[in-house]
Amino acid sequence: MHITRTVSLRHGSASILVFALSLFLVSCKQENVATNPSSINPNDQTPVNSSIPKSLAPLVDPADNPTTAAKVELGRHLFYDKEMSVDHSTSCASCHDVSSGFSDSRSLATSMGFDGQMGNRNAPSLANVAYNTSFTWDGRFGTLEKHAPGPIFNSVEMGNNFSQSAFDSIPSGYNSKPGNNDTNFLFKRLNGEPKALRKDINGKTYDDLRKAAWGPGADRFTLDMIAKSIAAFERTFISTRSDFDKYNNGDKEVLKYNASAIHGFQLFTDTKGANCVSCHSGYNFTDQSYHDNGIGINQQGDEGRFAITKLKSDVGKFKTPSLRNVALSAPYMHDGRYKTLEMVIRDNYLKGGKHNTANKDANIKPLTLSDEDIADLVAFLNTLTDYSFTADKAGRYANPWGN
Repeated sequence: MHITRTVSLRHGSASILVFALSLFLVSCKQENVATNPSSINPNDQTPVNSSIPKSLAPLVDPADNPTTAAKVELGRHLFYDKEMSVDHSTSCASCHDVSSGFSDSRSLATSMGFDGQMGNRNAPSLANVAYNTSFTWDGRFGTLEKHAPGPIFNSVEMGNNFSQSAFDSIPSGYNSKPGNNDTNFLFKRLNGEPKALRKDINGKTYDDLRKAAWGPGADRFTLDMIAKSIAAFERTFISTRSDFDKYNNGDKEVLKYNASAIHGFQLFTDTKGANCVSCHSGYNFTDQSYHDNGIGINQQGDEGRFAITKLKSDVGKFKTPSLRNVALSAPYMHDGRYKTLEMVIRDNYLKGGKHNTANKDANIKPLTLSDEDIADLVAFLNTLTDYSFTADKAGRYANPWGN
């Protein structure tokens, strides 16, 4: 049986985009109408079909991992625990900081793992990650539960190596290489061996947390407990209160004096404008699919989705990232090559893709956008920041270890 949890949202009766501010737009944008795509008409009262819903669908937990408060609490501890890495330097939160929408706050092009090792991809945001249909840039994991052990047992990220034991096996898809950092040592650290059980800032131990989440008979950690607890915590990363969300739900006052952002939204959703919505659709501004956007193969030779499917048609394709809180998640692209949103638009999309790659998406075409249009697109993307979500570093997303 599936457990259904409904996300609390603010609802309004207005449609997604009604040009009620047309006179205001005309007065602010009249001098630039000639440079805008012909389909953008500030006097047009027809709502744009933007494919951006007003609210999230109810969240459905996996049948074998229903969410409980105790499981979420254990997952929070595991997510922030630097002792999950072999040198006690790196946790999940090291690359996924709530203040940056659960992306990497260190502004690194690619993520840094234990012992200062650099990965080959940029850490994506985890906002609303519960609604993803696959995980990582190449989609190698189909559930949060399967994804959770990925960084832990990656020889670059947290550095643990799989061993054959009663509670440990080698799943496919993990970059776990033979070495001295046997997974048994991870379980010993979590179980308090050889030293006494650690205590968090409130005096709780993993023994307390594990038994609360998994029952009094749960005397030792298993990989299943770790994965499901972290996944349960990540399902609480719900972001629904950006200025755009308020506007989209009928609060037109929130962008009343931001004609630039409103025009940017028009460009974003217009098929004859920037047409960003051809890939960045849905409530989370992602179609959950894979595209080659013309940036080309990087120096590391990362071929994206092809690594999983081995289909030539997937060479250079990467998953469409969510744009929620995107203003806080620089740098951009799977390899972090662009430092700003303006660079993303100017250096790639304005040119219809920097490279004419074999699998380039048909929607990636040169754009006719003025400097003001580009600024307006960025202004719209800035409205996707949910400050109530990113500021919750001392509440439900607080680090229980205090480090």
